[in-house]
Amino acid sequence: RLGREPTVEEIAGEIGASKEEVAASIEAGAEVESLYRSVNNNDENSLLLIDKIEEENSAQEDLLNQMVLRELLTGLEDKDREIIIRRYYYNETQSQIAAKLGISQVQVSRLEKKILKQMREKL
Repeated sequence: RLGREPTVEEIAGEIGASKEEVAASIEAGAEVESLYRSVNNNDENSLLLIDKIEEENSAQEDLLNQMVLRELLTGLEDKDREIIIRRYYYNETQSQIAAKLGISQVQVSRLEKKILKQMREKL
């Protein structure tokens, strides 16, 4: 009647349903994608949509990450290493670490940023 597609609100008003019900109904009618749909048209080297999904880390990759992290931690000064271990292994807050080290929370924050930057640069 209006010469255009109706809005969700207009459909809801016309049929006496809520906007949420109309939106859910429209969404339910959407076409479902198959993970096994071919992404390219090359029959020889067909690539499926599922092939484009990232796999979770393998056990081998996890082990390698742990080895690299251990090496990076070993290369830190004692105080820096303690801050990172307390923060990321023991999930302590910056305030808790500050109290144990006898420094301010602001100092812990600055040190943490500096240490993480140094660790990234070594990668």
